[in-house]
Amino acid sequence: MSIALYMPTVEELTDICGPLRTVLADSGPVGIQPEHTDVYSFEILGGRTQRESVINDATGPVLIIRLLDYRDPVAESQRFAVEKWSTVGFRTVDHTARIVCDAEYERQVLAEFANPSLPVGTERSTSSLATFYDATDVL
Repeated sequence: MSIALYMPTVEELTDICGPLRTVLADSGPVGIQPEHTDVYSFEILGGRTQRESVINDATGPVLIIRLLDYRDPVAESQRFAVEKWSTVGFRTVDHTARIVCDAEYERQVLAEFANPSLPVGTERSTSSLATFYDATDVL
């Protein structure tokens, strides 16, 4: 006998816990004041990584999706964030509830696998998450 646990979707969780907030992005609206961008960038970059998926090339990372916790510099509270950085852009969303960010992290990792934002060779895209990412914890 096996047990399968149900993980609510990001949409279901945000209906219950409230929406994700876009904190940093290379384009589009964000939910923080423009004068706070640098301090949020500093706190997020120094945040503690909880989960991470990475694609490398010969020179280093070209895509990183990570779940982290950090200290909100304005509210002075702990928040959780999902940061997606690649050679073509970046976006960071956050929430007060880790479960929301866990679901968003997995959604982003699976979405990148399903529809890559970077050109990847067929050896990466024709198999599994384990071959698509150089490192991932999503099964």
